Amino acid sequence: MFKKNNHNFSFIKNNNQLDQFITKIKNKKNFFFDTEFERRTTYKAIISIIVISDGENIGIIDCLEKNINFKKIFKFLNKKKITLIIHSCRQDLEIFLSIVKKILFSVFDTQIAALFNGYSEAPSYKKLVHDLCGINLDKSLQKEDWLKRPISNERINYLINDVYYLKMIFNKFKDKLSKNKKLKSFNKLVKKEIFKISHEDYPVIYKKKLGKNILNNRKFIKIINLRNKIAEKINLPKNWIFSDKEIIKNIKKEEVSISSKYLNNTDIKKLTNLITNFKKTSNKFN
Repeated sequence: MFKKNNHNFSFIKNNNQLDQFITKIKNKKNFFFDTEFERRTTYKAIISIIVISDGENIGIIDCLEKNINFKKIFKFLNKKKITLIIHSCRQDLEIFLSIVKKILFSVFDTQIAALFNGYSEAPSYKKLVHDLCGINLDKSLQKEDWLKRPISNERINYLINDVYYLKMIFNKFKDKLSKNKKLKSFNKLVKKEIFKISHEDYPVIYKKKLGKNILNNRKFIKIINLRNKIAEKINLPKNWIFSDKEIIKNIKKEEVSISSKYLNNTDIKKLTNLITNFKKTSNKFN
């Protein structure tokens, strides 16, 4: 057990330690949350580390340890009575949705809150810590390879800081939102963002390039679903397999021509047939 000011810190590497930590925090309703993961070279994110604080206790959960069922923490947090305080929640919620089917907890996104409190652009966590806590935070490890082990003391301190200052930022922003009668509008916008993250299976670029109703076209969705299925099967990023831009390009040009070192001839033929069939029935792209 380590301490940072008035916070207890636990490094959690097995189920027994995780159960003890959950018991310690189980009566709290507000949690400060962050994740570290890798998905630059895979279809699904590899969750490396979860950092969670109840405002007094900070736990760093090593998700790469073999003797830990880290999914327990997701199930523990996914309750209606709980609020997760996160800075820039999209990627963390995407991680959550890979574990649970539906998000039940509330979210307080400090980046969105900043826009309701005088910031004209979405600020970084580093900027909010500087502006509201008076601390120049070292974020040099932001692009660190978080799959690398062992985890150094320098990296542990970095992880602790990613949730430690959230409490002060949260308290200041929530007070201002309440005082200025903006809390209801803020919560409404955050709920809208959660809904978008939960239902946004297809990139916005398709609507921009192919029309706002394109995602209602079943034949088009079949193209995307097949690409995604292939990517998931071989566990590579979907845009490595057949990028969104290449899909749009092949729909718009006269002849379909798919080239990818990750696709076999059978998959190329299936995708070609789907795109050709879609173009035949969609006059706009002929």
